[in-house]
Order: sequence, then C-alpha cells, then structure tokens
Amino acid sequence: MKQGIRTIGWCMLFLGIVAGAATAENAAATQTSLSIATDDAGPRTRATLTAHVSGDQAGSPSGVVTFRSGNMDLGSAVLDNEGNASLQTDVLPAGAHQVVAVYQGRSDYETSSSTPEVVHANASTVAGFTVAATPTSLSTAVGGFVNIVITVTPVNGFNSFVNLSCSGLPINTTCNFTPLSVQASCTTSAGGKQTCTPGTSAMQIQTQAPSPKVAAFVFPVLFGLVGLGACKRRTWRNMLLGVVALAGAMGISACSQRYNYLNHGPPGNPGTPAGTYAVTVQAQSSTGSETTVPPTLPKLTLTITN
Repeated sequence: MKQGIRTIGWCMLFLGIVAGAATAENAAATQTSLSIATDDAGPRTRATLTAHVSGDQAGSPSGVVTFRSGNMDLGSAVLDNEGNASLQTDVLPAGAHQVVAVYQGRSDYETSSSTPEVVHANASTVAGFTVAATPTSLSTAVGGFVNIVITVTPVNGFNSFVNLSCSGLPINTTCNFTPLSVQASCTTSAGGKQTCTPGTSAMQIQTQAPSPKVAAFVFPVLFGLVGLGACKRRTWRNMLLGVVALAGAMGISACSQRYNYLNHGPPGNPGTPAGTYAVTVQAQSSTGSETTVPPTLPKLTLTITN
C-alpha cells in the first residue's frame, strides 16, 4: 500500500514538472526598450521614464514594468493596451546614472530587460524635499494588507514636517501612515557644512473582505435549535412555537425589507474588488503662508486577488 502511494506521488511530481516546462516553452519572448526625458525645473532633476514592451505573438504584452538604477528601485508602472508604461521620478542624486526597465513577465510572456540608458541628474539651490516608496509593486489577497516604507529626503536646507496621504485606492480600502507627519531636516554646522537627515514613515494599505450574509448564520443555528428540541420531548412544543413565532416575525418585516432593498440596495459589504490599481503617495509641507510639494510623487502598483 505504501509503495503504491509513493509511486503515485512520484508520478504527480513528474507530471507537474512536465506541465511547468510546457508552460515555460509556450511563453512568448519579449523585447523591452527604454526612453528617458528630463526636466530640471524643480530642486532635483525630474526624469520621465517610458518603457515599451513587445512580444513575438499577436497583441501587446500586459503586466508590470519596474525601473531600476543599480540597486535602487525607482518605481513600477502598469503596461497599457499598446505595451507602454511610464513613470516620473526625482529620487536620483546629482550625477550620471544608468537606468534599466525590467518587464516582470507573465505565464504567457517571458521577462525581458532594456539596455541601460544614462540619466544626468542635476540639483538646484531651491529648498525642498523628495519622496520615495519601497517597494512600489505590491500584491495581496482580498482582506489582506501590504506594507511600504516612505522616505522623505530634504534638499538645500529644507527643515520642516511633511504631511503624507494617498489617492487612487479602490473602494473599501484604507491607507495609514505611522507617523502621519514626517520630519525632514537639514542643519548647518559652525564650519558651514550642511547635513540633511531623511525622515521615514511606515505606510500600510488595508483591504477588506466581503461581509458574510446573515442567513448563512441564522438558518444553521435555527435548524440546530430545532434538532436540539427534538431530542427532548418536553421542549419540543416550546421549540415549535418558537419557530412559528420567528417565521411570523420574518413575514411581518418582509414589506419593510423589500422597501429597503428597492431604495437602498442589498445589505452587506462587498469588500475590496480584485484588480490592479495605481496608488499615489501624496506629500506636502505647509507653513501657513507657503506650501511646498515635491516635483514628483511615488506611484504604487497595487494588485488585489480573490
């Protein structure tokens, strides 16, 4: 008997390996290209990164492209119907940087990377700050949550608190920051040397599972009570009367329930819908008379599965 079970297990493992190899063999090859445009109007160079992904089969690949410079994750973006994904970032420090776009692939498309493109980043003397998020590509099941680290970096003598928020969330989803206001400060020593200290905040995106229907609990409990009453002859009559009374109460409220349904829709919370969403981290600093915002804002790609 044990030998037979072991044989079946080995057969299932072999079939799984063959199926995985067949899937990988059927995946179409892809090619990723990258173009970059820069803007030096703000305190840091703002780079617009645009990737294009094409495949060896009809139609455009879908999925997510991640942009990187060395070990730095600059952010992610979702491919549109034409195979393009774009991201704006100002997190690159002054100097020359090599940037690549990496297509993460899918079951029917292979991963691919672009050739490196050089970005020459400059820094101005205007006081301000930049905001970065890690990671930028996120995934969770409905009812789960994801954590992101938000880093606020001051530049050119900026010294103040930065308030954080988010936009682009699906319904029944919340985002929380700890702390909500991040201090980013630059100090100057007696010798004239300036030291800037970034501030960080823990961001959490919480999704919500659908609320169960009340009937799913009421009827099992009701039948359970009836069965319990049937086991005791003395309580059978009382239980029967209770069931009749409950049925009558439900009948009396039927009109009211129908009215509420027609005018307010079905009760219950549908939860967070599955899908892929573009979430933006908002940031600003205000002194009452002047408001400072970063040249670009972090973009997060949030995928929610059932």
